Amino acid sequence: MLQNIPTHVIGGPLGAGKTSLIKRLLAQKPAHERWAVLINEFGQIGLDAALLTTTADGIALGEVAGGCLCCVNGVPFQIGLGRLLRKA
Repeated sequence: MLQNIPTHVIGGPLGAGKTSLIKRLLAQKPAHERWAVLINEFGQIGLDAALLTTTADGIALGEVAGGCLCCVNGVPFQIGLGRLLRKA
């Protein structure tokens, strides 16, 4: 079982720079670390996920589309997080 996984939540309104920040962080990821990024897309089309697509080793991307995690996507978030952790 996975324990003590360092976790960071990046949030903010549309246009705040969340995707740009994540892109910069991914570009600076230490080679020996494994990172997982779970993207909550408000719409059905994954714009941020397309912008963050990477082929770098040690980076796993997942996406939960179609609404806010706190209001609509609780169960899809749990499923997406489980899949992402297995992939990472």
